[in-house]
Amino acid sequence: MLHDVCLLLWLRVRHARTALVRLVHAGGTDLVEDRGLGERAYQLYLAAIAAVWAALMWAALLDATAAAFAAAGPALSAAALTLGLLAPVTVFAWAAVRALRTSPVKLARADIPFVAAGPLGMRAIAGTGCAASMLGAAAAAALAGYVLGVGLGSGLGAFAPPLACALAGALLVAAAAGGAWALGAARLACPRGARRRGTVALALAAAAAALGAAVLALGVPPAAFAPGGPGAAVACAAGIAACAAEGGLLVLLAPRIDRAFVIVENALYADLQPFGPLSPLDPQVVADYRRRRKLAARLARGVRFRLPLASGAGALVSRAALSHLRQYGGLPSLLAFGASAAPLGVLALAGVGGPVTFLFWLAALVMFPQGVREATRAFRDDLRVRLVRDRLPFGTLSLLVLDSLPGFAAASAVSCAVVALALPAGFPLAAGLALAVLVNAAAVLCCGLDAVSLFPGGPRPFYEAGALVLVAATGALSLAGLPPLTVAGAAAACVGMAAVVHGGAERAR
Repeated sequence: MLHDVCLLLWLRVRHARTALVRLVHAGGTDLVEDRGLGERAYQLYLAAIAAVWAALMWAALLDATAAAFAAAGPALSAAALTLGLLAPVTVFAWAAVRALRTSPVKLARADIPFVAAGPLGMRAIAGTGCAASMLGAAAAAALAGYVLGVGLGSGLGAFAPPLACALAGALLVAAAAGGAWALGAARLACPRGARRRGTVALALAAAAAALGAAVLALGVPPAAFAPGGPGAAVACAAGIAACAAEGGLLVLLAPRIDRAFVIVENALYADLQPFGPLSPLDPQVVADYRRRRKLAARLARGVRFRLPLASGAGALVSRAALSHLRQYGGLPSLLAFGASAAPLGVLALAGVGGPVTFLFWLAALVMFPQGVREATRAFRDDLRVRLVRDRLPFGTLSLLVLDSLPGFAAASAVSCAVVALALPAGFPLAAGLALAVLVNAAAVLCCGLDAVSLFPGGPRPFYEAGALVLVAATGALSLAGLPPLTVAGAAAACVGMAAVVHGGAERAR
């Protein structure tokens, strides 16, 4: 087993080396090929710059945290301590859901024939994967725990040293990650006939463990972490004991893991693994491929929901709603867009925060378009598949409106709820709700600009230009201080973009 572990560790070292080489390419050098004295000096120069930048950012973060906690006072600092104690519980819940949905043992395409299907033991494979996850989680938690310790020492006056907080956080979060791995290993070790029942039982056990840990975290008083208090020592001891128990459980369960089932569950990960953050492809293309690949894997397990009987425009609307239900992975981004972009726009047009709010609104529209693109996903799918598009007797604008109606309705409902709660006093509620709906409609129409040219072979409008026109036009009209005029300006912007989409020449995708 030790020989297998050494081989797998060496494989991870080589993977890390390859990732570092690709990262250093951004600085214009290659760690493997550029071996001359001048090239090595330049690489050391880049490393020194990165180290100095990291040290300065770390010092600035600690200083800002201490100042913020000192200004917040003891009450808010105590609440931050409670949230910090709940962080391992949150990590465990999130990791447990992932481990119960798919295999925690992650294998790239090259690893499947040479690692999973080779002579290496499952104890070595699962052990190295679990150890890597726990170490990564512990490193991130140690940094966060140190920052939290500095802040709590400033806000509460007397608190445990930051190093003790970092150690306690690292051990607790490592135990949370290890617990999720143990749940995943137990699910993979279940017999095939009882795997579904075993998954349900493990999910209930994980929920009970998370609930119990949350109750314990909420019952810890801040005085327990005072200098000389038992809080940090007890947290460290609990983390060490949990890690040891999880390691022993993994050693017992690993030989029972079904290799074939692990390989099947890694098919999706192996297909998506090359498209990391350093992929040269367009992120939108990667996201669409990831979505289609996940949908294919989900449909292979069985079709959920049925398309309602409808014809004409109703068929497009029901098909778009069914698409959102089946591909629910994009719903959080859609709802987040509805809760942020339109309310920010309404607050900016209502005069809250001054010109800075317009910048935040524009950033929400331009830099985070995933939500509104999720609302128009069915429209983009219809345009992408020409065999489908050529048989749809609808114009570009009609197709955009019908395919985007379910997503637009969901985003607008969330936007109206947020605006109703956050609208400043003195601004008419009806105008605020109308602006929320119009801003969401304008965002949807901006996505339609990506699908047309002004005329055949002519200029191509795009989403970002439409968003900029929307913010500039409505912002200029809002300076008059007349809410009806602002609503009319937003409606005029929607009409103008709708006219461009309707009169433009549809582009083949």
